[in-house]
Amino acid sequence: MSCILAIGALLALGPCRSAEARTGRIVLVVTGDAAMQGELEELVESFEKSQPLSGDSLGVLQGAQAVAAKVNTALRSRGYYGGTISATVDGKPIADASALDAIDARPDNEPVSISVEVATGPRFRVADIAIRPPQSHTSLPGIDRGRLGLTTGDPADAAAILGAQEKLLGELRKEGYALARIDKREVVIDHATQEAEITFIVETGPPAKMGPVRFSGSDKVDMTWLQRRVPFKAGEPYDPDKVEAMRGRLTSIGTFNSVRIRQASALYANGELPIDVELTDRLSRSIGFGLSYETQLGFSINGFWVHRNLFGQAESLRLSAEINHLGQGYAILDTGFAFRAAFRKPDWWLSGQDARLEAAGLREVLDAYTRKAVTTYAGLDRVFSPRLQARGGLAGEISQITRNGVTINYQLIGLPFSILYNRTNNDLDPTRGYRIDGEVTPWFSVGPSGDFFTVLRLTGRTYVDLAEPGRTVLATRGSLGSEPAISIGGIPPDKFFYAGGGGSVRGFVFQSAGPRDAFNNPLGGASVVEASVELRQRIGRSFGAVAFVDAGSSYPYFFPDFSLFAPRVGAGAGFRYYTDFGPVRLDVGFPVNRREGDPAFGVYVSLGQAF
Repeated sequence: MSCILAIGALLALGPCRSAEARTGRIVLVVTGDAAMQGELEELVESFEKSQPLSGDSLGVLQGAQAVAAKVNTALRSRGYYGGTISATVDGKPIADASALDAIDARPDNEPVSISVEVATGPRFRVADIAIRPPQSHTSLPGIDRGRLGLTTGDPADAAAILGAQEKLLGELRKEGYALARIDKREVVIDHATQEAEITFIVETGPPAKMGPVRFSGSDKVDMTWLQRRVPFKAGEPYDPDKVEAMRGRLTSIGTFNSVRIRQASALYANGELPIDVELTDRLSRSIGFGLSYETQLGFSINGFWVHRNLFGQAESLRLSAEINHLGQGYAILDTGFAFRAAFRKPDWWLSGQDARLEAAGLREVLDAYTRKAVTTYAGLDRVFSPRLQARGGLAGEISQITRNGVTINYQLIGLPFSILYNRTNNDLDPTRGYRIDGEVTPWFSVGPSGDFFTVLRLTGRTYVDLAEPGRTVLATRGSLGSEPAISIGGIPPDKFFYAGGGGSVRGFVFQSAGPRDAFNNPLGGASVVEASVELRQRIGRSFGAVAFVDAGSSYPYFFPDFSLFAPRVGAGAGFRYYTDFGPVRLDVGFPVNRREGDPAFGVYVSLGQAF
């Protein structure tokens, strides 16, 4: 009896081999580039976990051949075109039939060691990058090679070359060539000079114009109204950024599960490129619930009901309720609540301008004060660009605030205005970029006191990607606030600045990082300063850990005065579980410069990053 054995490109006819189960292991030895050594070790380890070398003799040998092939591919993809690989079993090359004999000669219960010796050699570099049309040896003009992310002298890395190809297509489309494509990519390796010459052969096609937009798929939203969300007119020069801006403007109204944009494969006779947008409606109504916890504030439970498309033009109505301060003090007397209603009308008067109406009734029970209030707001949100937006309006408030047994009634009218400049890559979990928030709110007291004060606050956040994209992020936050006023005593306690808590200085009780009265209750102040540094590390696909240091305090006067006392400092660590709708966080903070009355630590659980 005989069997046919296939080993690489070798076909041999011989006696049947042992079908006993065997196991094998790779013994990897890498000389040369130390960084490549770690990458190859990780590759081999991953392969052996996902596809263990086991089975009969032929199965073990074929597994070893697969490992060697992957190592060879990895070397070349990273630019080590002169690298060599020697893979053997007892000195027999695994591409040779004698390697199978060597495996068969071993006892069945003895693991088979496959030696893989790799010499990386030098890393080849990019000698030249050419961009030319078919049937031509002249480079295309007008392409900024500095934007490709690859230049002369860089390693001839396959991922970088593919990335440069995608960026080249992006640059061509920004120049108006909507139908541009890469016909061919040539990489010529010169072993003598250890260099690579890269050529992209490009078919640009004719310059394009923005064409008509056709919507389909939705039976709930007014299609004529949707045309107002299109940020361009037919006949304008083609710009892919405007297409993406349209996607953002459609998804931001909240009525669609998906927005699929398909550009035609050919231009109209007048040079316009028609664009089809396929929409999938979300459910118009939904409900939701949430839970958060802080050691000193107890549990907070909230729920909401929302209608996303009241009258067919993405008008939304959101009703929400919250019960907080649960598990702290007396069940009824120390429980807070809030009921809120918010209405939004997109594209009111102008495209990109939303009208908002809001109202709330609430009771806050805090160490600093107890507050009962009814609040209202009417205003506009204006999006000037994907990065810049502003909000302004008119606010009214009637409240009753009790502090240290003294109750005062307030009637206020405010003119809140805020502006946001956002250069981050993600609103829920940014990993790079920065954002700056500015707030200005003048408040007028309605009544004989005639008090007037203005809340000013500037906050900046930065996010630096330190390693593999999105895996290791250094996040920082800084905030400064001041409240110029006719009289500091005329500022209601709830309008003072406070520091401390899960979104401020972790490790300190909410509002407690600042001046206190004789009973150790927070007083707040007319100014505040805060700073935070947080290192965020992803672990696997869904988990993460953070380490943080927060600092900050409120101060009694219009500007922070560090001579009164130093800012409070908290430090700690946290856990993250990443979901499609943002990370769930659990942080434990410890006060560094703890004062009498401060707890030894604080625990914070909520949805979303701390900042």
